[in-house]
Amino acid sequence: MLHFFAKIAFLLTLPLALHCSHLQAQSPLLWTARWSPDGSHIAVGGTDGILRIYDGETFELLRRDTLLTDDEAIMRMDWHPQENLLAIGTTGPHVFLIDFDTYSKTAIPDQVTGARAIGWNHDGKLLAVGDGEGIVWIWNRKLKLVQKIAKGDTYSYVALDWHPHKNQLSLLSNRIRTYNARGKLLGLTQHRAEQVLMLCIDWHPEGKFFALGDYGDVDVPHPPVLQFWDEKAEDVQEFWESKAEYRNLRWSADGQFLATASDALRIWNSEGELLHTGPSPARLWGIDWSPDGSYLVTSSMEGHITIWNKEAKLIRELKR
Repeated sequence: MLHFFAKIAFLLTLPLALHCSHLQAQSPLLWTARWSPDGSHIAVGGTDGILRIYDGETFELLRRDTLLTDDEAIMRMDWHPQENLLAIGTTGPHVFLIDFDTYSKTAIPDQVTGARAIGWNHDGKLLAVGDGEGIVWIWNRKLKLVQKIAKGDTYSYVALDWHPHKNQLSLLSNRIRTYNARGKLLGLTQHRAEQVLMLCIDWHPEGKFFALGDYGDVDVPHPPVLQFWDEKAEDVQEFWESKAEYRNLRWSADGQFLATASDALRIWNSEGELLHTGPSPARLWGIDWSPDGSYLVTSSMEGHITIWNKEAKLIRELKR
């Protein structure tokens, strides 16, 4: 157990060290890439603190916004489901909101300790953050703090996702924790027999199950696993195709396909059948589908931003 938490502590401090080395190489580690629900924009961020915005149709670079200081990184982002509004989690004490109709920026200044887990609920009325100290923060759309869930027997939160139809929140730390919006703990589950760091979660759009990916542990070794969990977190399917950790994963809007970012781009169907594999020279970190499911965007450990088609064929690498 101590080995597990020591490894989590190391991994959670890794972005800053990587940031310094990638600055020297002029190649930032790009943690996150998200396509807006209306298809108009692609947002990409990482260890250099620069928010890169691309046209969602032409893929041209529209702007580069130095959002953070040199010692902070953009970790995860989530678009509002109805508004042209992007929530940005960082390694610093603020969560940022950017309104793309006016390109105005708002910082939520509550004492968040790194926002690696961030997401809007299904109707966009609530925004949740799981922070580096293991605290959950929930704001309403007017940015009033409506719930703060105290730290439990957890070290840190690394990812979260809301149920697609109700105010139920799934968070990843040493175990899967499920809360309602009032902060009541609904479930607590260990995802595998070994203590292995989980990295990403995404509910299927129908709300009957979610996909989860973990880091694995090369020292033991425990290979990284992709899992499908049912709504009650009781029945699980497991898939072992990846040769590296699952950094991020996303369902297509229609729920037909799951895309995973690891040593390659992999596309699966909702039954867990691997359909397509797109080789990548660098490990992939960020991933998202275009709203119509025709394309994907990925970002990588070595600063690549790439557009793929739905058969995992490389279409274009974007200017950084």
